[in-house]
Amino acid sequence: MPSRPSSRSGFTLAEVLVAILLTGLIAGIIYGSYMGSLRLIGDAYESMERAAVARQILGRMEADLSCAFLRADREWLVFVGEEGGGGGLPRSTIAFIASNRGRSSRDAPESELSEVAYFLDPGEGARLHIMRREDPTLDGDPFSGGETRIIGEGVAGLRFEYFDGDGWAGAWDSREANELPLAVRVTLTFRTDEGRGDEAGEGAVRTTTFASEIAVPLGGGWEEDEEEEEQQGTPQPAAA
Repeated sequence: MPSRPSSRSGFTLAEVLVAILLTGLIAGIIYGSYMGSLRLIGDAYESMERAAVARQILGRMEADLSCAFLRADREWLVFVGEEGGGGGLPRSTIAFIASNRGRSSRDAPESELSEVAYFLDPGEGARLHIMRREDPTLDGDPFSGGETRIIGEGVAGLRFEYFDGDGWAGAWDSREANELPLAVRVTLTFRTDEGRGDEAGEGAVRTTTFASEIAVPLGGGWEEDEEEEEQQGTPQPAAA
């Protein structure tokens, strides 16, 4: 009686190779989707972090600028904003007198006014720090002294613009204008997607900006009230 052929119990080499190929393709698709999701989550987190930093910085600046103070014929009471740049991004500076503080103690040799300044730190690189300087002792030099602290990190550009009622200017000097601006527009620039490369080319850099227009209540023209000054008294700078 002739023997019956045995049933096939295995895979050919071609079938194994096709299975491996299909498995690799599916794994690649799953991995790409997974990495894309991680990137989206990371980008969303970074965006929220930048927004939080921007809100913190702009809130601190608004508190100071809304209390900017100026009196005529007082060279040590100033409001000076200067333009600057570096790496293709603005790096403006501002220094002014603010009246938003109280004395640390009753007998402290301090004024209710303080010198305030904002600027980017002079370090190199794309991720700089926003610096805030405050000096509660008016010493006749409003551009130095006091304590300097970091109030925000990761900022690449800082711009101040000043509204005089007709338009916005990139600089302001109360020693020439003899008045405060009506408002100050602050623009913060952050770098994003640096070095990832896209349709703009490898290493392309994108930027995200946050801006706020801050009203200056004492801004604009005004007249000196000598009688009020005599009654209330104007703080004088401390002796050097």
